[in-house]
Amino acid sequence: MRKHWKALTAVGVVVLIVAVAVILINRPAPATEQDPGSLQASGKFGFPVSDLSIGEGGTTKASDGKTITGYNGTCDSAAQAAANYAPLLRDVNLKTWESQKKALGEVSKPGPWVASATLSGDILAGLEEEQPPGAFEGGWVQRADVAAGGMYRVASCEQERSAVVQVFIGSLDGRTNSVPLANYGTVSMELGWEGDWKITDAMPEADDPSFGGRVKDAGPSGQDPAGPTGEVPLLSNDLVEWVFKDASRQGWIEYANAKR
Repeated sequence: MRKHWKALTAVGVVVLIVAVAVILINRPAPATEQDPGSLQASGKFGFPVSDLSIGEGGTTKASDGKTITGYNGTCDSAAQAAANYAPLLRDVNLKTWESQKKALGEVSKPGPWVASATLSGDILAGLEEEQPPGAFEGGWVQRADVAAGGMYRVASCEQERSAVVQVFIGSLDGRTNSVPLANYGTVSMELGWEGDWKITDAMPEADDPSFGGRVKDAGPSGQDPAGPTGEVPLLSNDLVEWVFKDASRQGWIEYANAKR
């Protein structure tokens, strides 16, 4: 009888060890920022440089033929999805607005944030004027240049669950003195996992810079102090100092193919 009990005890211990191992292996990754130890040496402005690139990370495309979809659910892929989704939240092109809104619907979940994200585009696209005030060549009123900012900050992430990512971008925002004005700004978004990364919230209000407590601050922003030139300039030390004057540099990482 003792032999049987010893055998049963041994089996029970093995089962317990296996169960604990399975739990540990399958436990979701904790909500955390990217480990700086996995990054490359500092870039031109002292920020760590990731091996992630803008325009990569997925396997398919949305109906607009350019927005990348089909991610694998890792936190790295959330950072790539955020960069690739940013133009859908920032661009306003009167000729392609309906296509953009359709693609945005494909990579997001409905919510009150959608009305804020599409308000200016809906208003401008609804005007009867062929060339509304501020529009520039090609039907653009706002055009994102994600690589011109070229940085991201993962505020939190649990793989195949949720992520909050901020993307620092450049953009041309409306024609002033015959040419569009260059800006730098931060696009903040919350992503949820539903077999692919989907935007579940974005575009925090001006009076909510912490995005409901989900981010440290609204992120760097500022106009090109040189005035309108019709181009987004490459970042310089002076520009970095200017746009980060009211924002923390902590957690910001450069994409591998940022324009520098």
